[in-house]
Amino acid sequence: MSTVPQPHDSEDVSAAAPVLYASAYFSVVVVDHHPALLDATYSLRYQVYCLERQFLPREEHPDERERDEYDPHSAHLAVINTSGEIVATARLIEVTDRGLPLLDHCRLFADTDRAVHFGERVVEVSRLCVSRRYNRRAGDAHYALAGARRDVSGPERRANARGGEIIMHVTRGLYVASKQAGYTHWLAATEQSLQRLISAYSLPFVPIGPETDYYGKVTPYSMSIAEFDTIIRSGTVPLVSDFIGLHPEGAPVDVSPLEGDIAAGRQLDERPADS
Repeated sequence: MSTVPQPHDSEDVSAAAPVLYASAYFSVVVVDHHPALLDATYSLRYQVYCLERQFLPREEHPDERERDEYDPHSAHLAVINTSGEIVATARLIEVTDRGLPLLDHCRLFADTDRAVHFGERVVEVSRLCVSRRYNRRAGDAHYALAGARRDVSGPERRANARGGEIIMHVTRGLYVASKQAGYTHWLAATEQSLQRLISAYSLPFVPIGPETDYYGKVTPYSMSIAEFDTIIRSGTVPLVSDFIGLHPEGAPVDVSPLEGDIAAGRQLDERPADS
């Protein structure tokens, strides 16, 4: 797990980076333009992708940081606990001339509507990883579906006991960040274990290609954020009821949005002190 320095003992995570979502034990923050926080996410990616899962050769990352050519075109998010530790991370990759990693590695169905799925307001959710301290139940792979391990503190462990709570913190952050920037669709290449969790929360991902071997067996998916908004508003899925009010365009609730935007990895401005 990567520990990040806090500005002062009396300040919370929001003093270091803009908070997208927060609960009693975890905060989801945008870490771009906060070098220590961003570096800690690269460190966690190295731990998961190079050491734990061995998807990438560790010798290609002698500084023990996993980065690639898409990072300059991404917004990076992190879940941070009350001890200042990054427990999970993910990124949103914008469409640029470089393309998207999903397009480099996955085949698509012939009838996939590229105008919809690969337009300028589409982003790929990528490099989603969770610290091994929050894993694992047999069969749940690497997504903290079983909650925190025994070496995690009691209250924090209980807060994560529902299963998948860390991933849902990431999802809430990705949702708010996407609404802020006006993105319309998410693309993601996911494993069966992660897709089982996503299905339980009724995120409307649909497959757009066959399963392929891309950092393990994954299937490419697309999700309409507007369709997810409809599910949130319907009130028929209690597990996503707390998405209401996260962003004013996501549900009919009068909540002021954070200022700024995250397009091309630009950080959200901090909420004004009197908001």
